[in-house]
Amino acid sequence: MKYAIVLASVLALAASAHAQPPQHIVGNQIGGNMQIDTKAGTVTDTATLTFQDQGPVYTIDFTTRHPIGQPVASPGVVDIVVTQHPVEDDTPEMTLRVDGDTVPLVTRLHSKRSVVATVSLAELDRITSAGVVVDRTFGTELELGPGQVRMLKATADRWLGRVR
Repeated sequence: MKYAIVLASVLALAASAHAQPPQHIVGNQIGGNMQIDTKAGTVTDTATLTFQDQGPVYTIDFTTRHPIGQPVASPGVVDIVVTQHPVEDDTPEMTLRVDGDTVPLVTRLHSKRSVVATVSLAELDRITSAGVVVDRTFGTELELGPGQVRMLKATADRWLGRVR
């Protein structure tokens, strides 16, 4: 009987944990960067979408590589990197004492919590043509805002060579 009550309690807790809807954040910031490697003759091109609400900040980077001055080759791929930037990482603290004296240190974050997936360029094109795009990572739903979808579509068009 005791085991049945414990099992029922555990199942009830598990059901209630799954019943909570995930946090849902609509993105509203866009950015990007381009790195040119003249020796290799390639460009690493990244479009960054940012999602911020109460709590951690999330970013989604869409990154591809292609020859300088050319679109991404048709069999090309895009890495999608979702990163969680916890609030406590905004100002990491570190103290160093040497012979009892505190040494002033300027700190910076050394690592992040990230996950990456690779999709084909054709799949990215399909994603950017969708009406609503929602990524679910780290138990949070990240919905691409309208401006983010437009920017990502323009970026995909450039990568596909549709726009110069």
